[in-house]
Formats: sequence, structure tokens, C-alpha cells
Amino acid sequence: RCSHDGCTNYPVTGGVCVRHGAIKDYKRCSHDGCTNFSQKAGLCARHGTQIKRCSHDGCIYYTQKGGFCIKHEAQVKPPKRCSHDGCTNYAQKGGVCIKHEVKVYKRCSHDGCTNQAQNGGVCIRHGAQVKRCSHDGCTKQAQKGGVCIRHGAQIKRCSHDGCTNYAVRGGVCKRHGAQIKDAKRCSHDGCSNYAQKGGVCVRHGAKIKRCSHDGCTNLAMKEGLCNRHGAPVRRCSHDGC
Repeated sequence: RCSHDGCTNYPVTGGVCVRHGAIKDYKRCSHDGCTNFSQKAGLCARHGTQIKRCSHDGCIYYTQKGGFCIKHEAQVKPPKRCSHDGCTNYAQKGGVCIKHEVKVYKRCSHDGCTNQAQNGGVCIRHGAQVKRCSHDGCTKQAQKGGVCIRHGAQIKRCSHDGCTNYAVRGGVCKRHGAQIKDAKRCSHDGCSNYAQKGGVCVRHGAKIKRCSHDGCTNLAMKEGLCNRHGAPVRRCSHDGC
């Protein structure tokens, strides 16, 4: 920003903006005694530069595109709207607005791998270099300040009273109102739960894997079993924990 106290303009030259002394080399009109800026062919608009005007009857604004100014171009060729149902935002790319844009992530270049590429075109499993915790003997990924959560990385918790979940957005967790970008809601009328599969939540029909143990209705965590019936879980490495 401009180095002048309290100014938020962008610097042009010498660390300051035009308002506070930046000298920008603009070409002047070549007509004798004229100090206007030249527009085209060394002349200003007053002394001969041919500038196209909007072709709309009675309009004196400069033409921007297609022979019309910005105001009248919108009437002749209305801008495209987002193709998402019910959305009136202007389309930016791929027929949708920024809010409904589907982000395409690069996949790992390793044969048959569908993980997201992290660094060097590969995922962590296939060689992407990631920062590890600087604590002696720790192999966990560093989160903040060069250390993992266990060894001191400061992670924001949900601001809701008594909640220990990590804050996702706006200082709260998903449970207490954090709005997750691009997260789809259940398509069932009146339901605000997040969709799990097939556009619906678990309550309204999303099929999820259950524990394979006879009579157990818990969610399967790993190898077809829940934690209670033998799903392998990682235990704390602290002695006696």
C-alpha cells in the first residue's frame, strides 16, 4: 500500500500513489500548448483522436464491446446467469457463479491412485514432501509453528460453551453452525442435515456401512467392524495411556 500515513491506495512509483506524489510517465497531446493526455496517434480527444461512441441512439458514452457502452450492452446481450437452480448470480466460469463452482483438484500422478496431489504432482502416500513436527521422534505432520497439535500447535476450538470440537468457520464447529463451503444439504424437504450419499442424509435414506457383527447396528469404522467389535484403532503412544 501507499507509504503515506493512512492511505490505502496502491503505490505506483517510489512507494506512493499518484495522489501523494507518484510520477507516472503519461504521454501528452502533441498539439501546441495542449497538456491533455494523448489517447491515440499522439493526440487527445479534443484535437483529433477518433474515439468510438456507443451506437445506442443519443448515448455519448465510449463503446466498450460490440459497439455499445457497458450500460447498453447489458440490454442488447444480457450477461449469463448461474445455471444452478434458483441462483441469480452472474456466471463466471463453466456456466456457474463462484459460489457454485465445482473445484477440480489435481489427482496424484501415480498409476491407479485417486488421492489429491499435494506436492510435486503426487499425494503424501506416493512421495509428496510435507513438513513434519520438529519435536524429537515425532513423525506427525506439522500444523502450525513447526509442530503438531500434540506438541503445541495452537488450534482454535469451537466458541460454543462446553464444546471441544475444532472451529471450522466463524469460530464454531459444524455442529454449532459453521457453514461449510460447497457442502451439499439433504434434498429432503425441510431437512438441513448434510447429504452423505445419493443427495440425502442418513436419516432420509443414505446407505452407509454397518458393523458386520451379528445384531450390531453401529457404523463400520474399519475392516467392516465398529470400534466395539474389533475395528483397528490407533492408540496414544504415551506410556500408560
